[in-house]
Amino acid sequence: MKVISFILAGGSGKELGVLTRHRAKTAIPFGGRYRLIDFCLSNCANSGVKDIFVLAQYNPKSLINHIGMGKPWDLDRKTGGVYILQPSYNGEIAQWYKGTADALLQNLDLISDSDADYVLILSGDQVYTMNYQNIINQHIESSKPVTIAFKEIDPSMNQSLGMLSVNDSRVITGFVEKPRSSNYKYAFMGIYLFNREYLIKSLYNKPRDLVFDLLMPQIEDRMVGGYEFKSFWQDVGSLSVYYRTSMGLLEDRSFLLDKDLPMFTRNKELAPSRFLSESNVTNSILGSGCTISGNVENSIIFPGVYISEGVSIEDSIILPFSKINRNAVIKSAVIDKMVKVEEDVIIGVDTDDSSGGFITTIGKGSKIKKNTKIGKGTMVEPESIVSEDLV
Repeated sequence: MKVISFILAGGSGKELGVLTRHRAKTAIPFGGRYRLIDFCLSNCANSGVKDIFVLAQYNPKSLINHIGMGKPWDLDRKTGGVYILQPSYNGEIAQWYKGTADALLQNLDLISDSDADYVLILSGDQVYTMNYQNIINQHIESSKPVTIAFKEIDPSMNQSLGMLSVNDSRVITGFVEKPRSSNYKYAFMGIYLFNREYLIKSLYNKPRDLVFDLLMPQIEDRMVGGYEFKSFWQDVGSLSVYYRTSMGLLEDRSFLLDKDLPMFTRNKELAPSRFLSESNVTNSILGSGCTISGNVENSIIFPGVYISEGVSIEDSIILPFSKINRNAVIKSAVIDKMVKVEEDVIIGVDTDDSSGGFITTIGKGSKIKKNTKIGKGTMVEPESIVSEDLV
């Protein structure tokens, strides 16, 4: 039995605002150490899936740099490994991927030439740890040509996700995309497992979208099995969900600590973080290479961040190599990489909401000049120089 995997990593992630202006959604840093793509790559490595194709399109540079040859996931090998596939010129016309199914169609030769029995298709912007062998084993037992993973969720979340109905035989009987109201209680996780030959035949019809053009007719014909996943899972599709999911790690990060499903990533080799005598850090996650002199509370600080004396950071996420200078105050904000915050800056003025609706975001490489105030919910574009109040 052999499985190859395709990771869908081409989405633009517009709902994540400035965090995806210069990077693919799957390359967004997460949890003080990782990037979103690490979850799929680590799950594959832990499940024995060693042939992985990443379908990339939008702003792929940071994603390509992060994955490299796949060494952190033990994928730099002579047989198998990880490959990044981008739209290419075929001698007649350059073709962008027109959808998730079209991305597979444009790489149909790789599926056809493979000696794999099954094709595992994964969404690359989700946070979870899973041994894919469990869904593979159920798929083989079911005799269905397609199996998809689902998870029971809080009904309040169904407006942002595709929702499923499942019968007692674990067969998918219905699907609705982001319903305003629905009796369905199971969310589609964006995980598909196909019999390889069946997928090849399905792609001959030239579908664009995996769900609407390919999966829906199969659901109507009761050809799709369902695998229920009961551990932590979150689709990170918007800034509010990204913020809320990140902050949730401060309460419980047990799913990241499973010794049987370790998380792997590529990180710079930095010295241990240093806490100076003036520092005060409570209920926070800190990466390596940081220098902390100020106060940090309920926050996630990525590697290489410098926090000067007199600084107050609360309920915030500071991405790698940003520098927060003396007496700055930051509350309920996401500060992207390599941002410089000068003295006496206030970010997140009067912010009293931590649900994600009032999150202030500062784009990569921006400079916030001294004595500037930036109000709650404000979005500063990458590489900006802010010298006037934005409140």
